Amino acid sequence: MPAKSKKTENKRATAPASPRHGVSAAKASTSTENSTGLIYFFRETEQPHGWMSQWYAYPTRDGNDTSIIYPTAEHYMMYQKAKLFNDDEMAAEILAEHNTHPHKAKELGRGVRDFDEGIWERERYRIVEEGTWLKVTRPVDDEGMKLKMLLLDTGDRELVEASPFDRVWGIGFRAKDAGRNREQWGLNLLGKALMAVRERLREEEAGPAAQDMENIEEGQ
Repeated sequence: MPAKSKKTENKRATAPASPRHGVSAAKASTSTENSTGLIYFFRETEQPHGWMSQWYAYPTRDGNDTSIIYPTAEHYMMYQKAKLFNDDEMAAEILAEHNTHPHKAKELGRGVRDFDEGIWERERYRIVEEGTWLKVTRPVDDEGMKLKMLLLDTGDRELVEASPFDRVWGIGFRAKDAGRNREQWGLNLLGKALMAVRERLREEEAGPAAQDMENIEEGQ
């Protein structure tokens, strides 16, 4: 997840194959499910839950302008950060063809003009939740809808970004250390965004069924 701007520091489905930005997909996993039902995730290269990462390469269309495509959810976040502060030049650079790596998007996001930490803290969660929603509902190709099924397949389990480096989007601990340090966890905003989107998906799917039942009852 992003560092602060330079103004302040300035059925079951299988995840679709994803470009790994030069990192082998055979890398050993540290994504974990434990006996308490929690699901830990961190890096996009780690299976089976690497797809939850903001850095997972998964082209997604914008919800309003389908000509805009985000290579990763990190690109969406940084693009919206730039737009929030009316830095259209930086927004365009974030989505430039030569900036497909999420690390570059994150780096560019640090340079957004007129950045205000207070405004960002107020808006950041909304932006990431919406980016997560698009990630699982607006993929560039139909094959991408597998992420929606994977998210729903997590049931009611708590989703936790086990980043030892991030106490805002993650918990500030690795998965192996998380359990015994629960009282010291960070905000886990990415995990919460994923769970919020999961609930939205359930409500969306329940809507037609509930309406059908209502129509049946009215017809009786």
